[in-house]
Amino acid sequence: MRMFVSQGIKSVRMDDIAQELGISKRTLYEMFGDKEELLYLCLKRHMTLVNDCVAEKARTGGNMLESILIGFVEMTQYSETNSRITGNLRKFYPSVHDRLHRELGENGSRRFKNAIEECVNHGLIDGKANIDLAIKMLYYMAIGIVARKEVILPDGLSVRDAFLHVVMLFFRGISTPEGMRVIDDFAESGRFGLRIHDSDDNAEKVNE
Repeated sequence: MRMFVSQGIKSVRMDDIAQELGISKRTLYEMFGDKEELLYLCLKRHMTLVNDCVAEKARTGGNMLESILIGFVEMTQYSETNSRITGNLRKFYPSVHDRLHRELGENGSRRFKNAIEECVNHGLIDGKANIDLAIKMLYYMAIGIVARKEVILPDGLSVRDAFLHVVMLFFRGISTPEGMRVIDDFAESGRFGLRIHDSDDNAEKVNE
């Protein structure tokens, strides 16, 4: 995984991996079959470890909505590396990309939906919101900012800050008054890592 991150997925050959591990290429093929299978297992383990780290941090939240916000903040620590890997995977190994997206994406969406539903049950998110649609909208907004770079950001606004600002606005949009208090307290505590202030025209802006 360190080789894939530092050198790029396409550049790393099975010969390079075998040499780094001090084993024969034949042994490597006997263990994994081909590069795509090795790549799949390697990235699956990497993403599982990342998800476990994020989940461990998220458990420190005082309620489920706060835990979700902590999780999104933690995810930004890995977003640059994951975005680069995912982009290369989609370009050079689309079958591996689709396989990982299908397996891990479905599990992630299911856990996220369960967390949202728990927030609804505790009166933090509006039960009238279409949760499935909301999750899809957040996903495509995040992908547009982080992965595909299809969104032109305002000058001086980093990808990380844009992502977290969208997350904050998204949850405020589907939260109850009590949920919005949780979000505002989280933002004012500085745990988003954003500084929010009013401009001359009273519009909110987010800076580093």
